[in-house]
Amino acid sequence: MKILARVLAVSALSSISISAFAEPNTNSVPVAAFSETVETNTYTSVLPVVANDPILSKLDLSAQQQAEVAKISQQFGIQRPLLDNEQKQTLANLRYSRDNLVLDRNFDDDKARKIIAQEQKFWKKQKNNMADFELTNLKREHAIYQILSPSQQQQFLRLRQQLKDMRRK
Repeated sequence: MKILARVLAVSALSSISISAFAEPNTNSVPVAAFSETVETNTYTSVLPVVANDPILSKLDLSAQQQAEVAKISQQFGIQRPLLDNEQKQTLANLRYSRDNLVLDRNFDDDKARKIIAQEQKFWKKQKNNMADFELTNLKREHAIYQILSPSQQQQFLRLRQQLKDMRRK
């Protein structure tokens, strides 16, 4: 992705330098342009699932249980919802609009309200996506908990509480 961004930057610079030698167009009006290069980060599920889980890795699961955990994780396909390039570009444009609003000689209430409304709409959608992710993750945890033996279930709950306590500190 970084290489693509560099290629785009070089091609943009070369087109600017070429246009510098072109005949000036006296009828054109200078226009400010904004572009921001964004990268997409993605999470991919890594096998074995058990080795990467802070709780499951300590439960001494049998080979059959490990296979079931991998199957459950694949079934639910949990991936944290991340911003794609279009969403990142939308946020970058909103930040740019905010910056321009601050830099303008006169403050425009209507523009400010529109920008804030767009941001709120964007983050509401992200919050809904995160809620869907959390629901799926809870279903996954429930399914995994059901395949554990009673002693593993007790250990699971104890380790889960310890992890919560550590995160609060």
